[in-house]
Amino acid sequence: MKSVVSVPDPILAREAADKGADIVEVRLDLTGPIPLDLARRAISDIPVPLMLTLRSAEEGGEFRGGVEDWWNRLEPLLPFASFVDVEQRFKVHAPCLREAGKTVVSSLHMPSMPGPDEFQALITMLRTFGDIPKIAVMPSSKDDVLDLLSLTLHAEKPVVVSIMGARFRFVRLMLPLFGSEFFFCHAGTQTSPGQFHIREWKEFAGMVEGE
Repeated sequence: MKSVVSVPDPILAREAADKGADIVEVRLDLTGPIPLDLARRAISDIPVPLMLTLRSAEEGGEFRGGVEDWWNRLEPLLPFASFVDVEQRFKVHAPCLREAGKTVVSSLHMPSMPGPDEFQALITMLRTFGDIPKIAVMPSSKDDVLDLLSLTLHAEKPVVVSIMGARFRFVRLMLPLFGSEFFFCHAGTQTSPGQFHIREWKEFAGMVEGE
């Protein structure tokens, strides 16, 4: 289980690392374009791996550009990154990223809860262009929560499973216990509704490990 601390500003990356992040995610759809001199100062030498994410508006983010706009925003920052989040709509760039030695987190965010067959089909699709599939869904009932935990437990690994929205936010804490590779959290400023602070995650993980 690795903690991924999302930040809406590159200058917060080192603080996130200092607070115990295993990986720091810079949400480029929230930062706006980052000048290279700022990138060098803020993210070139943080002591943990960096993930770049440019989340589209269709999947809950702020980016409204096209496929080439997406690449043009990310490409100058790739030397600083180990991971790149890639949605299906931008998958044409995944081979170049993998050839450059980046780990592709192929992601899908959907405001609904898929059934077992659809969930498996989506994970399979994400594996066609990524190294680590990530799917975030929106449970609407406790039965959905139980189904999601079971699907996560039995999914091929590695896999990242999370939820959208603040309802059932406690499920975010449980999913890593059932096999989700990453736990997305914040270090002071949420980048999506329902995120926990990394301090809360560490306290919870410490209690689990202490049992």
